[in-house]
Amino acid sequence: MASPLRSPLGVPSPRPAPGIGGASGRILAGDDVIRGTNDDAAVSRLAAVNLGYLTDPHASLFVRRPQKRPPVINRGTYTRARALDDLIQRFLSSGDGDPRTKQIVSLGAGSDTRYFLLKQAGKQPGRYFEIDFPEITGKKAQTICKNPALAQTIGAYTLACGGIELHGADYHLIAGDLRNFATDISQKLHDAGFQPDAPTLFLSECVLVYLAPSTSEQILRAAAAMVRSGVYVVYEQIHPDDKFGQTMLQNLRMRGIELPGLTRWPDLDAQRRRFKECGWGDRCDAVDLNHYWDTVPVEEKERIAGLEIFDEIEEWMLLSAHYCVAWGAKDGVKNA
Repeated sequence: MASPLRSPLGVPSPRPAPGIGGASGRILAGDDVIRGTNDDAAVSRLAAVNLGYLTDPHASLFVRRPQKRPPVINRGTYTRARALDDLIQRFLSSGDGDPRTKQIVSLGAGSDTRYFLLKQAGKQPGRYFEIDFPEITGKKAQTICKNPALAQTIGAYTLACGGIELHGADYHLIAGDLRNFATDISQKLHDAGFQPDAPTLFLSECVLVYLAPSTSEQILRAAAAMVRSGVYVVYEQIHPDDKFGQTMLQNLRMRGIELPGLTRWPDLDAQRRRFKECGWGDRCDAVDLNHYWDTVPVEEKERIAGLEIFDEIEEWMLLSAHYCVAWGAKDGVKNA
């Protein structure tokens, strides 16, 4: 599961968007940068797991060399995971209360282990789709094949497209270019068993913000047209115009990374407006990570505080104010 990365200047910078490439296979910031940041994201998650912030027995399977992360990044990784897990659990328990009648589509899934955690807890949806570009899906498919804990969780599966895709009864790892979501990827989803009538959660973690605004709007509209009811959840950056945001953008540009979506949807109101304009306006909202941290129970905050020395309160609040979780829903998904 991706997480904010530490920039050379001390301001967290996010992983570039996976699965964004043209016919030549080139990526916005280059294939090597994308692959490297996916690995770095997996390292950040494992660092949080190793210290006890999160529980994920599979995190180490996607990391070659474990590394420590600063406390502020560990706490950010924890809060992000908790926020998204909360929304996903609310979605899976909505309606008839049966997760198996629903489906999840994760765009730019990277090394995310959420499917395996949900299934091992008996809370998996009826179908779980992950989409990323071929270098990432191929590597993930190999990791699954080599590790019985992952393979046995999926059950019987087949490899496809030369080993860059993997399909099981309820899990589908799909290679594709997110800029072609409305054509290529949507067809691949249907071919893999996507059910238009099933309540669906689409998830994009630090993905749409790297695309041209017109492209991300096309993805949102295409996703809305694919389902009768559902919810679309995004996690991405906000507030590019203050000092912290400008420094974050400067650090990203030093790495050759641009965030076209950040100036188009720079704050929480703009995030809500985007969903309303793209077919997800029945119910929509957006909150920053400070909001989610405030909802963490006191006992859990005390547990987190005991994991490591934490003196970066001001930086933590600034970081959390510059990342948001936003979502929009179509009719039919209640209490999501």
